[in-house]
Amino acid sequence: MTEEVLRGSVWRIPTVGRERTVLVVGNDAVTRLHPGGIQCAPIQEVADAPDTLVTIPITAPVVGVVMAPDVCPFRPVRFEQGKFLGYITDADMERVEHAIAAVFDL
Repeated sequence: MTEEVLRGSVWRIPTVGRERTVLVVGNDAVTRLHPGGIQCAPIQEVADAPDTLVTIPITAPVVGVVMAPDVCPFRPVRFEQGKFLGYITDADMERVEHAIAAVFDL
């Protein structure tokens, strides 16, 4: 792994039975210090993604929809075996933050 796993980065990682595309949403300091998992929101790679309060369409670095209700941790080893794809825009990350806040009633 040559890229650091940072908030806003998009990765394609191996999971049981298939690869997943995920957006790192966890705080960078927590990601570095917490050995158990890296908090991510899955991205469904579809062209006609719905735009709702909790699903955020993105066009880069992949075309798809960030699924804020499905935030979950992935082990760091997944990223060592995965592929860094790039970062979402600051505007998209802000929309993801609002969606996560809505999901968790923060």
